[in-house]
Amino acid sequence: MTPFFSSLKDNRIFQFTVVSIIILNAILIGATTYELDPLFLETIHLLDYGITIFFVIEILIRFIGEKQKADFFKSGWNIFDTVIVAISLIPIPNNSSFLVLRLLRIFRVLRLISVIPELKQIIEAILESVRRVFFVSLLLFIILYIYATMGAILFGNDDPSRWGDLGISLITLFQVLTLSSWETVMLPMQEIYWWSWVYFFSFIVICGITILNLVIAILVDVVIQKKL
Repeated sequence: MTPFFSSLKDNRIFQFTVVSIIILNAILIGATTYELDPLFLETIHLLDYGITIFFVIEILIRFIGEKQKADFFKSGWNIFDTVIVAISLIPIPNNSSFLVLRLLRIFRVLRLISVIPELKQIIEAILESVRRVFFVSLLLFIILYIYATMGAILFGNDDPSRWGDLGISLITLFQVLTLSSWETVMLPMQEIYWWSWVYFFSFIVICGITILNLVIAILVDVVIQKKL
């Protein structure tokens, strides 16, 4: 029995079916956010039950197909899939008090990561690079802290809504860091202090370009190393 289920779980048609069901599940979850005919909504709920049963069967096939059953739980991805499927089995009444449990079913879409090898490689690379990214993030925070303190001292009296204290300055700099309407932050200060552009441009170059690109470089380096 084990060889049959082992070959079944590695079968491309079976894997394609799993991916298709996960995508269908994502579409159905999205559909429930619209105002739908009650009959159509009931059909979606029935399909949801069918998908849940399919996921349970799929997990059982993968477990039975494992030659050494203990090895099944040595894989983080298997545990990840099992937990998500287990959450799907929790009965959820249709009322607001169980809203959190209903929201948990959305996470079944995350199973696409575990069934698509390329996505698994990306997630594994991100996890492997956490330590290196942490130190870069720490450097980013130090620079943010310095610039936020400078901003509060330099511009706090002129624009307290954006630079009133350290906390507000940090929020303002996060907006600048995302490059979302950052010029609306700089131009008022530019009218008061002609040299303020140096402050903003240097911040964007150091944090918005150099540091963030360094994070991307670390992730790309880890991905390349995994492929080699």
